[in-house]
Amino acid sequence: MTWSAAHNSSAVCSRRPNALAILVAAGAFTFVYINVDPTTAGSDPAGAADLLGSEACPPAPPLPEMMTQTSGSQTMAAQSPDVLTGRWAMLMQSMILEKGQQSFLKIADYTATLHKQERLGNTLGDVQTVKVKLRHAPFSVYMKWLTFDKGRELIYVEGENDGNLLVQPGGWKGRLTGTLSLDPAGRMAMSESRHPPSEAGLVRLAETLLSYNRKNLKLGQGWTCEMHDNQKFQGRDCYLFITIYDSPDISETYRKSVQYIDKELSLPIVVKNYTWDSEADPAKIDESSLIESYTWTDIRIEQRLANADFDETNSSYRFKQR
Repeated sequence: MTWSAAHNSSAVCSRRPNALAILVAAGAFTFVYINVDPTTAGSDPAGAADLLGSEACPPAPPLPEMMTQTSGSQTMAAQSPDVLTGRWAMLMQSMILEKGQQSFLKIADYTATLHKQERLGNTLGDVQTVKVKLRHAPFSVYMKWLTFDKGRELIYVEGENDGNLLVQPGGWKGRLTGTLSLDPAGRMAMSESRHPPSEAGLVRLAETLLSYNRKNLKLGQGWTCEMHDNQKFQGRDCYLFITIYDSPDISETYRKSVQYIDKELSLPIVVKNYTWDSEADPAKIDESSLIESYTWTDIRIEQRLANADFDETNSSYRFKQR
């Protein structure tokens, strides 16, 4: 996206950052509402969008330096045609995510590859690569692990299996246990994950980010937010949002959040969250404080997924008879 108001920023007096922000935001709001149509993003004649194609977890590009300068209780935005800061940035992010949610829910289903890495306790686990099938109504998820517990399969269908998820562990563990029926929010299901499968997928990830934005906007202070335009992830045009909290009193778990939002989808395809580490070298704190990372690739929409794709009796799956 090109923001014409922002590209004319050199003509705006540096003593008027609020006017610049208003011009940029107004132009962006208008552009997104008129032009963003995630339901057809990258679509081919068969109705499938192959948005990102890589099984290996791709690294996010180096982050730009934060443009926000804080002096006492006032925040000043360095003039840049590609950066929006503060409340305007968070409002823009919320608007984009809400637009993406509304449009993407019109899509019946999609498949994708999820690369996730999470800190459980004091240990940051390895990257897990998981093939995902997801249907919006009824909300249904099938997952198959390509790394970590290779071969593990999981099914969750809202309103079925007594509200439980079905898990077939991979390898020798699967031969011993067979298929497990677990409470999605129970201790066993959550022992290897920070979030239950009932919260999986691009739309529900966006809703989680929106819930934090609403709290931040209501609070109105204790955080900084930047929106960077003209960013790329795996060749895709993205917005980059960076939110940093002042202290654990404002955000108990998260110190910093980095999100790449795909411009066509208006949904997050990379989310990296960092926690607090008072003993870390400030110059290297991100290296030691990553708490969760989620990257979505190989996104293909409208795959005509059937009930059998979320059924443990599917002959192409390995679920053992219960």
